[in-house]
Parts: sequence; structure tokens; C-alpha cells
Amino acid sequence: MTKRAFFFFALFFVAFAIAIPVWATSKEGDASSSPEAVSDDQAYAKELFATNCGSCHTLAKAGTDGIVGPNLDDLLGDAPDPDANVPRVQTAIQNGVQGRMPAGILQGTNADLVAEFVAANAGQ
Repeated sequence: MTKRAFFFFALFFVAFAIAIPVWATSKEGDASSSPEAVSDDQAYAKELFATNCGSCHTLAKAGTDGIVGPNLDDLLGDAPDPDANVPRVQTAIQNGVQGRMPAGILQGTNADLVAEFVAANAGQ
């Protein structure tokens, strides 16, 4: 291998094996990174959802794109009365869902806030 070929190989290696992963992992998101804005009174519920539910569930208003659980925008977004989804979401949070979603991820007021947030914002 010539010195010139070795140089280009080394440059390629550094760019793709070191620089790109370092650049990608240095990016940090934050609670305000969602493309969808929510009202101030829903900000805490959005944060709770993103922290406790967002790794599994997709919800555009929360800025999450979970990969395990159902997409809540699709599942709940077609309801003619979004408030009708509040008890459905509360039940899922409290009791879990058929062994796929653990029970009691959130408790009390926090569970209620998230249920209301999801019901109000699914499919928005």
C-alpha cells in the first residue's frame, strides 16, 4: 500500500469510525426540543410523559417516538371526544396492559396529568 493510499484510508477511518459517532453522541436533547409546543399548564405533563412513557410510545405533542408500545397518535387520535380517552389511559397506567406495559408506572396526580395530556393531544 502506498503512503498516499494509506493516508486516505486513515482519513476515511477517522471520519467515519471516530468523528461521526463522537459528533452524534455529543448532541443532547432537552424538554423544549419537541417540534410541537404545548401550553404552560401542560408542560409538566409533557415532561412526565416523555420521561416515563416516551421510550415506548410515540406521541407527537410530547416529541417522542417510542419503539415498543403503540403509537398513541394512531391509537387514540380518532376519538370523537378526546375526554373519553382519559379513563382508558388512566386504566392502562394503573393496571398495565396484558403484560406488555407494567402497572403503576405513574401514581396519583402524575398519572392523572399524563392521562389528560395524552387524551387531549393524541392525534394532534
